[in-house]
Amino acid sequence: MLEFLSVALMLVYVFTGKRVIGFAGWFLFGISWLVKVQYYMGISDYYNVTIMVGAFSIFTFIGLTILKSKNDGIFKSATSVAAVSSLVYFVFALTPLGFALISHTSDMTVRFAHFIGFDFYRQSYELIEYNGRYVEIILACTGIESMALFTGIAVSTSADLKRRAKAFLVSVPVIYILNLLRNIFIVAAFGDGWFGAPDYSFYIAHHVISKILATLALILISLGVFRFLPEFADLIFSLKDEVVKTWSGQD
Repeated sequence: MLEFLSVALMLVYVFTGKRVIGFAGWFLFGISWLVKVQYYMGISDYYNVTIMVGAFSIFTFIGLTILKSKNDGIFKSATSVAAVSSLVYFVFALTPLGFALISHTSDMTVRFAHFIGFDFYRQSYELIEYNGRYVEIILACTGIESMALFTGIAVSTSADLKRRAKAFLVSVPVIYILNLLRNIFIVAAFGDGWFGAPDYSFYIAHHVISKILATLALILISLGVFRFLPEFADLIFSLKDEVVKTWSGQD
């Protein structure tokens, strides 16, 4: 699988410092995002289409910068974070744990919905029914991508264990709860037709409102993580400075 190969190359780069391998790892990582464009185009999710194309462009640019830069250290650190986050994701995406996570998410979504007053029914491990309408919970509905990212940051950043634990607690559990609320919002909006016709309500709830709120939430969560892990903020700014220096021709 392309994703696994890209992460394997990233790890080889981290341990060997071979720039060509680093470029190949980041480029293939970008391709693994780009190939998802067709799927998101098919479901009219243009927000994620933009994300996929942007991710491919950024990751390819990072790979090219690795080839050109004289500073391996900063890119090895950034690559380590990306690789660890991806490995956490693959544990669920490529094993039966993914099905277990989907089942758990659909179950907790229904339980939480009942708690706040919605009569959701769980028809199968991934299917939720409300008012005669059905919503399928897939891996992307579990929040695992964002949780894997912040887990990778907490694990890979050079900080003491206490601060890394705090960064984990202000990110991963918060994302977990917010994702359940997101699922409830989408199912309820679809089932009750909050924004008009059911299909239109689903589109507005899932592709518009949830995307905007998720973006804002991730920004706020990132600020919380930066508070406990200033080392990660330093890594981002150092990476930016190194990219500018490399491509501007500065020594």
